[in-house]
Amino acid sequence: MAAPDEESGLRNFRDFLTVYNQMSEMCFQRCVVSMNSRELTLEEQACTDVCAEKQMKFNNRIMGVYMVEQPKATERKMKDAEEQAEAAVARLKESGVDTDTLTPEDVAREAMRGK
Repeated sequence: MAAPDEESGLRNFRDFLTVYNQMSEMCFQRCVVSMNSRELTLEEQACTDVCAEKQMKFNNRIMGVYMVEQPKATERKMKDAEEQAEAAVARLKESGVDTDTLTPEDVAREAMRGK
């Protein structure tokens, strides 16, 4: 079995290749107008350069926003999960269950039931 770092690296590489392939396909469809030659015309070459540059800038901008917003979303989800767990503990206490003896898994199961 691959190490977690190796799996993460492979996943990142696969994601990169997916983005690269999508960009290549899109720019090819937009810019290459003639299949009569093995070489790109100057116009096609300029178009693909601009297309690829725009896509890379767009992708970098999206990743920048993601890096800022993802921790906020994760924090909100953690807060919601904590509130659900606290509500589950309160419901259990109301029904007379000794919550001090419950495992975190039991509390989580009760939180899921209370949804």
